[in-house]
Amino acid sequence: MGNDKDSDFYKNILDLVPEPILVLEVKDLSVRYVNLEFQIQFEKSSSFFKKKKIDQIFNQNSFLISNLKKMSKKTGMFLIKEAALFKNFSYEVRCIVNETYNDQILMVFKKSTKSQFFNQDQFIIFDETFSILSHEINNPLSSIKMASQLILKSKKYDEELHKIVINETERISKIFKSLSYINTKNSLLDGSNENIHEIIRYSVFRLKEKNIIKIIEDFDPSLPMIRIDKNAMVQVFDNLLLNSIDATANKDNAYIKLSTKFLYGQSIKIPNLKNQIKKNYLQIIFEDNGIGINPNDLDKIFIPFFTKKKKGSGIGLFLVKKIIDYHNGEISIKIEDNCTKVYIKLPL
Repeated sequence: MGNDKDSDFYKNILDLVPEPILVLEVKDLSVRYVNLEFQIQFEKSSSFFKKKKIDQIFNQNSFLISNLKKMSKKTGMFLIKEAALFKNFSYEVRCIVNETYNDQILMVFKKSTKSQFFNQDQFIIFDETFSILSHEINNPLSSIKMASQLILKSKKYDEELHKIVINETERISKIFKSLSYINTKNSLLDGSNENIHEIIRYSVFRLKEKNIIKIIEDFDPSLPMIRIDKNAMVQVFDNLLLNSIDATANKDNAYIKLSTKFLYGQSIKIPNLKNQIKKNYLQIIFEDNGIGINPNDLDKIFIPFFTKKKKGSGIGLFLVKKIIDYHNGEISIKIEDNCTKVYIKLPL
């Protein structure tokens, strides 16, 4: 299409859409068009945005930009969650690269219902804190790994125990290295096809030995493999299990129930896109009958450093949410029938 026809099409169609829309050139990620709602939302005219590159507009959001560069080489629909773009508001950005008109990216912005969750200054403080933690903890981990390797030279050692020390040390090291994507938001998680039940049971096996508590499994055996970052998901399950163990400590008839199920959705076919958009999910539920959470605290539990535990850091659930978000999943915590239930949805 010619530029004049493009402009007429965008103005007549996209200006009627009540959500901010941005159209980018794939070749250099420069602005081809912004609709009226985008101009209103970001308080600039179309002439201001015209021909500007995306990193000139959102120069502080390297996560958004790095993902757009990856999307520009593909076709289909992609979702970027919780991108802090303007006035500390968080947006969900839906990006479409059409198979026929693959020289452009259509971006639709939807303001998150949890806007202004944190301001930019708070994020900077959190990022610096996590960077220090990563540096300081990785140093002793290196020493631990070296010491465990020296055990091999000893005549008497437990080989199985030694393997656990090595494997767990390496896993912890990877976890703290993965904090970089939480800090800078400039990379994606490493993904592989995994059996979600094996990962859950791995966390349960390691944590249950030190805690006598009833574990109930209600797993759907027909669940397919799911593409996730295994180390990151172990971190999620470890945090949730430890929270349940703490909540049920010293309580009679305490239990933790772990459930999985397949959530059927619909497949949407968009014209000129090769692949259908599937909305099927894998759901995981962590339930315990412990002391519970104060209902007034439910909207704060994912905020960094918020905790009611005497020895709690307030970082665990923040990292859990970030990991789930970067898997394009959803997590929520509810109080139902005097039980605490954590709901996780991961797209298939």
